[in-house]
Amino acid sequence: MAEVILLGLIFFGSSLYLWKEDKKDIFEVVFLNVGQGDAILIQDGSSQVLIDGGRDGKVLLDRLGRHVPFWDRTLEVVVASHPDSDHIGGLSAVLKNYQVEMIMTNGHTSDTETSRLFEKLATEKASQRKEVALGTEILFPSEAKLRFLYPLLPLPSTSVVETNEGSLVARLDFGDSSFLFTGDLPREEFALQNTEPVEVLKVAHHGSKYSSSGVFLDMVKPREAVVSVGENNYGHPAREVLKNLTERNVQIYRTDQDGDIVYRCEKSTKRCVKK
Repeated sequence: MAEVILLGLIFFGSSLYLWKEDKKDIFEVVFLNVGQGDAILIQDGSSQVLIDGGRDGKVLLDRLGRHVPFWDRTLEVVVASHPDSDHIGGLSAVLKNYQVEMIMTNGHTSDTETSRLFEKLATEKASQRKEVALGTEILFPSEAKLRFLYPLLPLPSTSVVETNEGSLVARLDFGDSSFLFTGDLPREEFALQNTEPVEVLKVAHHGSKYSSSGVFLDMVKPREAVVSVGENNYGHPAREVLKNLTERNVQIYRTDQDGDIVYRCEKSTKRCVKK
């Protein structure tokens, strides 16, 4: 049974409903340029979901300030895909500077200073906290739906699973448009065996050679791919990954080259296009 979450925040079973009256005809998906890390902002009028926050809080706050109105100091949901510093490092600054209604994690923690600070602030600052996995859904006022596809169950805080292996994966559907957010999950074809085709793929693990195999890309058939990446010593994005995408005629966007990557979605047509 799906767990649905409505932005507002109202729980029914496994669903969260973001329930806020809003006349703004704006729905956006923004891949924030936070350097070597991930941060994705989903905005439905004045309702927001932030997935990950990069490594640097100052950078994240600056980028959020370019898209969230200065007077809006509430984020309905903040999702931490997994406890690596380049995904949760910036979230501590968000918890200090915004009212966060709900924190969502996969349940896994890490024995690092960054993770300990995030856990402390999440407990002190967030109104609610929930460990999520397959079956949890967030429903937006515009009827967009964010569905978590992985892991199958929330992880214990002391899980021996390598942090990337437990990354939360979520799919966003808005009318005919769809996005797949893969965190740092490696070898996606094994964890996401029955995933449906998607329009926009957030390339896993900043384009690591252990992600985005030809098998997986043939499964999800993206038309566009976003690589969230910055200056690094890991060889991200890997040449093999770029080759796999190019051979399949996938349009590639990179935050290190393109800055913030914004998809504007019209509520009247339920279609999303890159600005």
